[in-house]
Amino acid sequence: MKKILLVEDNREISKNIREYLEMEDFDVTQAFDGEVWIEKATKEDYDLILLDLMLPEVDGITIARRVREKKGTPIIMTTARETLQDRLQWFDVWAVDYLIKPFNLSELLARMNVHLSKAGHEKEYKNINGVTTIGEVEVDLKKHTFTKNLENIHLTQKEFLIVEKLISESDRVVSRADIIEYLWGGDSLFEWDNKLDVYISNIRSKLWKWFITTVKWVWYRLWE
Repeated sequence: MKKILLVEDNREISKNIREYLEMEDFDVTQAFDGEVWIEKATKEDYDLILLDLMLPEVDGITIARRVREKKGTPIIMTTARETLQDRLQWFDVWAVDYLIKPFNLSELLARMNVHLSKAGHEKEYKNINGVTTIGEVEVDLKKHTFTKNLENIHLTQKEFLIVEKLISESDRVVSRADIIEYLWGGDSLFEWDNKLDVYISNIRSKLWKWFITTVKWVWYRLWE
């Protein structure tokens, strides 16, 4: 049974989420005061934390930062705020996802299951003789072949070049501008910006949704 820490000061919302998740066989611990639960979240083990952004006394961003100093527990932020600055704050503290209130509980469950499934896979990253293994995905840069769970996956030339670029620079995040220049040359940043989004989306659908991680909407890195 997966253990969930639910940090939400609105008791009615918290009650509805807890009851729904318990019906789905989750063990849910409720928290209503951020300051009290910072210590609990950092000292006890949870599979996932649902964290409201707006809390009394201590806001969700502060809690997330404190938790992230100690643990890598996946955090899904929930909030009624939807500005760009808010979204950037969530990624600053490496929240894996966010939901804008009011949200559907079935969507919450679906998002939780995605991140719990990801957390259940221990990352395996190896690069031997040009063959790179990342989780269940194996990339042979010499033969231009991809397999996922031993099944052959076809990538287009541009999709392959994106993955090749990220593997070659796996020790750092790679900017959109760097990828666009690698694919089309440095004078076509705005012309090819939307095309890059399409290619990234296609790669994620063919391999894993989280195979390429977006960092602050501008950079990319391989799943880690």
